[in-house]
Amino acid sequence: MIGDMLLADATIHAFNWKRENWTIPETEFSLAPAAGFHQFLTPDDKSRLTADQWLIDWTPDQIEQIIIRETPLDLIAYHGTPIFDFFKDGHSATEKGYVLKERHPNRVLVYGAANPFEGEKALRDIEEHAERGANAIKVYAARWEKGKTYGQPLDDPEFGYPFIQKALDCGIDIIATHKTMPFGPSHPGPYGMDDIPEVCGVFPQMKFEIVHAGFAWVEETTFLANLPNCWFNLEGSQGLIHPAPRRFADFLGRFLMVGAEDRIVFSTGCPLAHPAPMIQRFLDFEMPQDMVEGLGYPEFTDEIKRKVLGENFFRMHGIDTEEFKKKTAGDEWDRQREDGLDDTWDNLRAELSQPVA
Repeated sequence: MIGDMLLADATIHAFNWKRENWTIPETEFSLAPAAGFHQFLTPDDKSRLTADQWLIDWTPDQIEQIIIRETPLDLIAYHGTPIFDFFKDGHSATEKGYVLKERHPNRVLVYGAANPFEGEKALRDIEEHAERGANAIKVYAARWEKGKTYGQPLDDPEFGYPFIQKALDCGIDIIATHKTMPFGPSHPGPYGMDDIPEVCGVFPQMKFEIVHAGFAWVEETTFLANLPNCWFNLEGSQGLIHPAPRRFADFLGRFLMVGAEDRIVFSTGCPLAHPAPMIQRFLDFEMPQDMVEGLGYPEFTDEIKRKVLGENFFRMHGIDTEEFKKKTAGDEWDRQREDGLDDTWDNLRAELSQPVA
């Protein structure tokens, strides 16, 4: 919290980049671009990790130290990822999220990974996630096999529709779908928005969260703003605020101009980027005046910042903010922060500098 402003990060991961976690040799193709993307999104200062520091098997303990000791965040959503075509554990194992949620049930939400195109197994996965207290489901738009990309659209009547209905039947009303940023050597086609309008219309009870919104397919994403159950998660695209602020201003301005300010959620994808400096850059950001005057983009007001940094995410998950404050007042997160916050990545760097026993 900063002042009376609640802060939520809509996407946290605990990636496992280790070779023993690779499903296929081609997984190696993703390592250098991923580490490079982290470095692209962060300044050349203490907020940037080296490739060796970043390409690790991230543990719940490391994520916990970063979020609690180094940021003012009040609530996080851990996203499991079903990238089983490249990683044995899916890359960001949902199990790590359940560890964090068990430790901090009032502070951590979990998005359980599942793949609609696994048919009956996918439906069982949803049931298991619901039984374990998952707050949402995370899907990917494509899979890669033997040099070919296979789209996995949510509007597929054989696989997508039963999957969405199963989630609703299990009491889960949020599905987050990875879009705009193909993973590994995949073809980009399935990562567009073509499947979203139909499922938004057919399943109005379900909230569909577009992850990486604004990084690509900006015009197509903007057209989704008239769908009241479509939400915009800024993981990855949020990071453009540092290296490409006008590009960030352009897609954000388009979303705001068409009335999406109540459905945009702040997201860092930590450890894709460290949340603390990202929060500060977001607070400091102003819409360029020439874009306001020449393109009609709204001013980036304090009210909008409050919504995007926390209020929207709380509302999307149906969390009453006053009840949340009562439940979490004086808890472990608050106690660990009584003497202030540690610097960016300090705890990770200290751990990695220790000799392995």
